[in-house]
Amino acid sequence: DEYAIRGSVRWRPEPNTTVDLMGYYFHEKDNRLRNQKQLCQRDPTGVLGCLPGGLGNQVTNGNSTLASIFVSSEFLGNPAIFGGLAPALKPLALGSLYGPDAYTGAINPTDPRQVYTAYQPRYIADEIQASIKIEHDFGAVKLDVSGLYQRDTVDSSQDYNLAPNNAAVFIPGLTVASIYGAGGAASLSPGLAPFAAALSQIKPGISALIPNGPNGPYCTSSVYDTTGTGLFGGRGTCGTVPLNYDRSVNRSHAYTGEAILSSQFDGHFNFLLGGIYNKITNDENSYYVNAFGLDYGAAVLGLAGTIGQQLGGNPTFPSSYRASPYYRNNTNSFALDSYGLFGEGYFQASDKLKLTVGLRYNSDKKTVSARTTLFSDSIGGAVLVPYGAANITNAAGYAGLDFDPGRAGAQLYDVRSVSFKEVTGRAVLDWKISDQNLLYASYSRGYKSGGINPPLSPVFAVNESFTPEFIDSFEVGSKNTFLNGTVRLNLAGFYYKYKSLQISRIVARTSVNDNVDADIYGVEADAIIAPIRDFVVNIGFSYLHTKVTSNKFLVNPRDPSGGRSDAVIIKDISNASNCALVPTTPGNSAGANAYVGAINGALGLRAPTAFPANSGINGATGAFSICSALAGSAGTVGTLFGGVQVLNEGVAANLRGNQLPQSPNVKVSAGAQYTIELGNGLSVVPRYDIALTGNSTGSIFNDNADRISSYYIQNAQVQVNGKDDRWFARAYIQNIANNNAVTGLYVTDQSSGLFTNIFTLEPRRYGIAAGIKF
Repeated sequence: DEYAIRGSVRWRPEPNTTVDLMGYYFHEKDNRLRNQKQLCQRDPTGVLGCLPGGLGNQVTNGNSTLASIFVSSEFLGNPAIFGGLAPALKPLALGSLYGPDAYTGAINPTDPRQVYTAYQPRYIADEIQASIKIEHDFGAVKLDVSGLYQRDTVDSSQDYNLAPNNAAVFIPGLTVASIYGAGGAASLSPGLAPFAAALSQIKPGISALIPNGPNGPYCTSSVYDTTGTGLFGGRGTCGTVPLNYDRSVNRSHAYTGEAILSSQFDGHFNFLLGGIYNKITNDENSYYVNAFGLDYGAAVLGLAGTIGQQLGGNPTFPSSYRASPYYRNNTNSFALDSYGLFGEGYFQASDKLKLTVGLRYNSDKKTVSARTTLFSDSIGGAVLVPYGAANITNAAGYAGLDFDPGRAGAQLYDVRSVSFKEVTGRAVLDWKISDQNLLYASYSRGYKSGGINPPLSPVFAVNESFTPEFIDSFEVGSKNTFLNGTVRLNLAGFYYKYKSLQISRIVARTSVNDNVDADIYGVEADAIIAPIRDFVVNIGFSYLHTKVTSNKFLVNPRDPSGGRSDAVIIKDISNASNCALVPTTPGNSAGANAYVGAINGALGLRAPTAFPANSGINGATGAFSICSALAGSAGTVGTLFGGVQVLNEGVAANLRGNQLPQSPNVKVSAGAQYTIELGNGLSVVPRYDIALTGNSTGSIFNDNADRISSYYIQNAQVQVNGKDDRWFARAYIQNIANNNAVTGLYVTDQSSGLFTNIFTLEPRRYGIAAGIKF
């Protein structure tokens, strides 16, 4: 459900002055998905969730996800994590990491436009633009002054995994929780009798989660809660199955002002001078992930925290839950102040030769205030909130929480500022061989400011900021007209040398930016041919080669083994991230596996297991474990197994030589139209177009699951034009063959199960359009 209104007014108060006003409003409110489809080659071990061997129509293994790990018997029943409380917490688990997962039986349809969802998606967008442009011609020079105001809001929510949870997996644990809440823990095990009264404090949480008991309905914190209390503060959504959903919301305002003074001299020299100022502010940019498992985990972890407080000498500590009970990456304030001063000189050496030289000074300043919340602050401190509290600010010791470990003292937000100042420029030489043929050569230096990475959950250490991106661009080309205007041909060759190209990846439950050096070169050609006056054919071709040119070592989230066959990929049950353990003597995979098996035995976890033969993993094994526990014994026990090392993020791979993402190697297009004159000034113009896009990759890691195959699209239309083009009517059809080709993709975080979001061509569409001039 979309509509838009646009209007403009031109006013000429006197012959040399023009004032243009423009207003635009767009509104969308519908139930479309923000992300169209998820693909996965399911990992039966649960260590990765989805495997890097390819993309299949399967659903991630839920045992790999944070929402499942934090409510598993292996986590809740682990003495290394909960000490003496582990025997009482273990029966509350909603499943085992080695048993059926939350998506057991879930179906992912093969149709790329069909999904199963337990939650009705929602997409709302709203945009306003207003601009003014004043132009005055002084004769020798002309002045243009313009201003733009823009306000944008986008708010969308959808089923996070596009697969309903299997409630049957949860019922045993929910039944135990209900018995605990009723004070009946001793009826399950005499050993729990001393804890019965304490364990009954889970009752308010269970009453909110399953108000009618373990068979449902099941309630989850609302994605529209901003207090950090969610379901336990009275803001929840209930369904016949446990729900997982997310929300992305962004509100921004932008102001831009620009002034350009350009000369209109008759001589050999002309110039342009200008300045631009841009201010963007953002008062809300949040991404939420809400899940029944996270809410339940918040209740159980809160119970453990409550009992811990009481055992620690605070007997009146209220019944509490861990907050926020959902993931929220919240930028509560962002500001960009940017201005540029620029100028160009144009020297017409002769009728055939022209030189253009330009310079620009850029200044950018960015300030961000943000924080990430899920159960704890950014250094892992528990946030315990009493049931019935109206806001996370009612948490015990809220003022002592620290969401910015980079600054001294307790900080409620992570605040960062960065500024950049750069000079860029360009030079272009045009040579007219004739009135029909032009050769040109250009060099330009481009710049894109750096920025600030989002604040992270306490999992990885990622650079807080990323550096500016620079490009040295070289291009030569020719623009030509042949055969009395019946053939137009343009040719170009280009070479782009990037320094610190900005690329993104999703790690540590958010998207972060890295910098790499890269080279791009290619050729482009396009032609328009009119063999007869009413028949026109257009042809286009481009070839593109891209390559990372620097040594850049990053961990591929899909494969933390880095291709090493002697590695053990670990799913950390304390935070749902992946690390890797490798032997200090390369090739000693037996020692590495035996060491993990020994430590896991003490933790009540299983030894490493092999991945399937078609997994895309080069011989490495996988296991659930605790990375810090493996690292803590590596220097002592590890020596008994030949020496081992734990790599917190995984084995980094060198990206040098890899292809850049979203860079198809070839593009070819062609179109044709014929004008049929009907008399009385009327004409009919049928047209057909076809375009081919070559192979590309979806990420900088270039693995099998990142491959995007070539695809084509066909469009056609018929347009009727009125006399003097005063009106037209057009019927069109787009994507005639209803091609469902993938056009882009990205992989999600390890704690979400590494599923891949794909985007496809728009489906076949047809419609009519009409217009009139007056």
